[in-house]
Amino acid sequence: MRPFIPPARRQRGFTLMMTLIFLVIFLLFAVSMASSSLVNTKVASNQQYRMEAKAVAQQGVESVMNQAFTLNPIPASSVPVDVTGDGSNDYVAQVAAPFCLDSKPVLNRDLALGDVCRTPTSGSGDLVIGSSGAAATLSLCSDTQWEIQSSVTDAGNSATSVTVHQGASVRVPVGTPCP
Repeated sequence: MRPFIPPARRQRGFTLMMTLIFLVIFLLFAVSMASSSLVNTKVASNQQYRMEAKAVAQQGVESVMNQAFTLNPIPASSVPVDVTGDGSNDYVAQVAAPFCLDSKPVLNRDLALGDVCRTPTSGSGDLVIGSSGAAATLSLCSDTQWEIQSSVTDAGNSATSVTVHQGASVRVPVGTPCP
């Protein structure tokens, strides 16, 4: 015959096993959450690097647009930018030389009265409004379409690479070169 064991003593091993199983489950859950937050942090920082690089590339385009690039050809250039404000350049935008895509003459009828591009339509040099054929007369300007490209590669932090293409429409005097 077996000795009588009270029910409370028989269940001590089962409680210990269940506690260990739940401890392992909670430990796996905690490790999973920690690795998930690490991945989310990496994704957020990569997104920040990309947005910074895009802003720097746009600054490179704007540095060209602030110059008279249609009158004085601008070669390819580098534009260093300090994003963090610590005095050291964080990114460098490589800006390609602006490229003229198209040039179209502007008709007098497409210009406002008093525009400096309007061609005089009378022998005295005055504009004659309503004269026959004056609407089809070419003005003294052309509309040009330009492409400006700026690239940024961040080799230090995240290997982020961004290229920005910006189109620009510029009215120039007739005869301005558009290769």
